[in-house]
Amino acid sequence: MDGKQAAGAAATAKKRRWIVWIAAAALAGALTGGILGLGFYANSCEEVFPGVMVGDADLSGLSFVQLETRLPAEGLLPGEVSVSAGGQELAVYTREELGARVDEAHLRSLAWGVGREEGAAGWFKNAWTMLRGRLGAETRLEPDVIGFDEEVLRRTAAELAQQFDRAAVDGACALTDEGLFATKPADGRALDQEGLVDALLALEGKAGAVEAPWSEIAALPLDLERTASELEGAATPARYDVELGRVVEGRPGAALDLPAAQLALESAAPGETIPLPARVLAPELTAQELEAVLFRDVLGTATTTVSGTGVRKGNVKLSGSLVNGTVLNDGDLFDYNLVVGERTAARGFGAAASYVNGETVDTIGGGICQTSSTIYLAALLSNLEIVERYNHRYWPGYVTLGMDATVSWGGPEFRFRNNTGYPIRIDVAYDHSRLTVTILGTKTDDTYVEMTHRVLGTTEYETEYVETEELPWGEQRQQQSGYRGYEVVTYRNVYDGSGRLLSSEEEARSSYKSRNRIILTGTAGMPSPDGPGDGGASGPPVQPEEGEPELPPD
Repeated sequence: MDGKQAAGAAATAKKRRWIVWIAAAALAGALTGGILGLGFYANSCEEVFPGVMVGDADLSGLSFVQLETRLPAEGLLPGEVSVSAGGQELAVYTREELGARVDEAHLRSLAWGVGREEGAAGWFKNAWTMLRGRLGAETRLEPDVIGFDEEVLRRTAAELAQQFDRAAVDGACALTDEGLFATKPADGRALDQEGLVDALLALEGKAGAVEAPWSEIAALPLDLERTASELEGAATPARYDVELGRVVEGRPGAALDLPAAQLALESAAPGETIPLPARVLAPELTAQELEAVLFRDVLGTATTTVSGTGVRKGNVKLSGSLVNGTVLNDGDLFDYNLVVGERTAARGFGAAASYVNGETVDTIGGGICQTSSTIYLAALLSNLEIVERYNHRYWPGYVTLGMDATVSWGGPEFRFRNNTGYPIRIDVAYDHSRLTVTILGTKTDDTYVEMTHRVLGTTEYETEYVETEELPWGEQRQQQSGYRGYEVVTYRNVYDGSGRLLSSEEEARSSYKSRNRIILTGTAGMPSPDGPGDGGASGPPVQPEEGEPELPPD
């Protein structure tokens, strides 16, 4: 290479160096200008810097006013809260769904403070933060969580309780015409809603998992052995429900195969209802069949004439009205004292003649024995089973010998049982001093009853004369009527429809006492034995009564 060429090469190299320096200087100037420009832009920015994130929410670009007045409704709180109970996950919630509360004032301050550092160094840092944000970098902020909204938590707990809670299924058996069914017991459960709210509050707004407290509700067990014992036996027929006033269906019977039933129940799922191996017996009489014959026939009727005072008649009428309409199902017991109740003035009964220790005295309810006696006679004619009956001390006269039934509060009692196989009703009517008792039921044959009696013996009464100065000489007054005594046996005679005697059995024996007649004879003003007259005679004697004596009042 000659000198010219060397000089040319040197000049070219120098020119290149100048170009590099000029380019470098231009680049440096451009960078410096860009940085200065970015710095001016960043430090004068009136929006949240780009890339500022809170959770999933992008706050970049919001003005100060927008940041002050609103924040995004969602995305501020990432992370979830799962709720479980009894090893079962019930639900998973975002913290926002549980009403987590954020310290919004502090969050706004943090978001607005990104890229707003003060001082010379801060000026460049802010520019750098702006540049990074523009290039896609994120500045993530962690908000301060105050806690959960208790109202939201309680509402959530109630919703979860509806999902989790389960009522206990008690063990039970049901016998129907289709068969015998058993329900296997299943325990229930209940979520402790307040306990769940407390557990969620303990998270203080953080994400996490919560095990909800709950309690078990024990179901009533099923005792198959007891059930088998209760169901064993014949079916019960339809009956008349006194409270409802109508016929109701009877109950089927069943014979349970206990070992097979226990095995079937063990294989069933809790709460499941299954048929059990059993032989079901249907009731012999259905409600429809009973309604067709209910109170269809007159089984027996009796009428007595009521005498005495108006009060006595009122007592007979009142006691009859209390019995009227009484319904007895087959096997039921009629108890006169229980049906009529205690005889008191407050209940409308008055004082009328009756017997106390053989003396005639006025007592509250006097006369009600005529009602019981008339019912007794109707029950005999209806061929019903007499359980308890006592005769009066003296024959009352308003009913045939041996056909009366005396009663008193606290005893004696009068009871009979419905043994007809069907319900019966006792109708009592009082009209023009006549008491009529009619027993209605269902006849299954054409038989009827006639009552007869035989007097085994009588005891005549005597007449006693008792002197008294309360009456003038020669005057007589009857203080007590006399009653003849009787020993009587009664017979229940059953005939078929053609009048043929089917049976004649002794029904009862009645013993009526006699009572002497007492005549008071006056002695006041009796003449002197020495004076004229009858020579000291005490007056003519009163002759004994002829015919039947006056009848007792009750």
